[in-house]
Amino acid sequence: MQFLNFPTLAALRWTVLAMGAYYLAARTGMALFSLQPSNITLLWLASGIGMVMCMRLGYIAFPLIVAASFAANYPGMAEAGAAAPALHTLVSASADGVAGVLAMQMMRHFVPQGLSKASDLLTFSIAVCLGPTLVSSLMISVNLVLGGYLAWDRLGGFIRMLVVADSLGILLVYPLYQSWQALAWPSAQDGRWLAGVALTIGLMLWLAVQGYPGFVYFIMPALLLLAFQVRLNGVALLLALAMIAIIAVTGRQLGPFYSASSVEANFMLVSFVYTTTFVILGIALHNQQLIASDASRQVWQNVAEHDTLTGLLSRLVFLPLQHAEHQRSARSGRPYALAMLDIDHFKEVNDIYGHQVGDAVLSQVAELIKSNLRDIDKAARIGGEEFAILFPEATAEAAAVALERLRAQLQASVLRAGEWHISVTISIGVAAYRGGDQTPDAVRETADRLLYVAKNGGRNCLRY
Repeated sequence: MQFLNFPTLAALRWTVLAMGAYYLAARTGMALFSLQPSNITLLWLASGIGMVMCMRLGYIAFPLIVAASFAANYPGMAEAGAAAPALHTLVSASADGVAGVLAMQMMRHFVPQGLSKASDLLTFSIAVCLGPTLVSSLMISVNLVLGGYLAWDRLGGFIRMLVVADSLGILLVYPLYQSWQALAWPSAQDGRWLAGVALTIGLMLWLAVQGYPGFVYFIMPALLLLAFQVRLNGVALLLALAMIAIIAVTGRQLGPFYSASSVEANFMLVSFVYTTTFVILGIALHNQQLIASDASRQVWQNVAEHDTLTGLLSRLVFLPLQHAEHQRSARSGRPYALAMLDIDHFKEVNDIYGHQVGDAVLSQVAELIKSNLRDIDKAARIGGEEFAILFPEATAEAAAVALERLRAQLQASVLRAGEWHISVTISIGVAAYRGGDQTPDAVRETADRLLYVAKNGGRNCLRY
């Protein structure tokens, strides 16, 4: 079993930045979200950063977290005037390190694939957020009581606050880190949504501070709307900023959750932020799963509908398209043309040069076919070296003009397949439907018959 995972020299810069981020998050939290004693906050974002450090660096992150936490917490502990501030700060800093290591272990055991679906969030919240922070909160709280920083009668409420605040730090930071690691940067459209919702949240928070506290509850619907419009990384970023802003406003003795003397008001605040974060992340993860599922479905649908070698439509897709065009033509009286194409002497190409070269020839012929079609035309590989083209709103004569251009271009082209330079030609048969009792199969049979007329007439020609 590997107990230590030492960072490489390439990871040194990341390690230094992570320690700096931990220290700044802790100090900023004390300034914006402080509760007494001054080293304890309503929101401990550093717990999430500590978990990320452990996930990246392994157990070697433990002393780094302890060092950063000690540096951030010692000034506040020393100002409290109790005995042995360095010792009690070291114990509390060690508890922060324990929280990061335990969160890493729980993550690897219970959610090894990361947060990929909404159902992962409950396991993540209980096993990764609440469990490790309960252990560290008990360690910190007992340490503060024994050091004279906290009265025994405040122990229960203090532990409750500490667990929620530290858990919230993990819940806000880790999904943000994971999503920005895995996903592309938000698109321009995502950016517009993020900016619009950010302005809306800012307005709601401003109104709440101005004496209309109910507006703070409109922040959740705004975030819900965002969760269905942008990628998870954008949602996680704005969610974190919104929740930090709400807590920061309360820390400045403003907003609907501020109460000068009520511990319950503080618990109401962090509970509101925690549940809001949980709900929004759950919905965003579910939406992300739906997007991924839809993208996968589209990929497989594209594979099923197209020939994998040439990228043209498959026979199974092409035939229904011809039937639909036939019905439209029968109703409207407007013609359509159908062409059948076959590469001349293609068996000899495979026999002489091999199937890999033959595949390259098929692919290049398909590209030439596509370059000679209108947007409304549909081309397919019917099988082997045989192709079909559907020309809506076209007579046989009009289709023949485009097809003759294609035939001449192919005759003049030299196809490259590895070290080989090969010239091939193509034979074409074209049929048209102008209304009447003729069936789609009959039109196709006519085009097939004309194709063989072209082949029997010397190949490299077109018949209609």
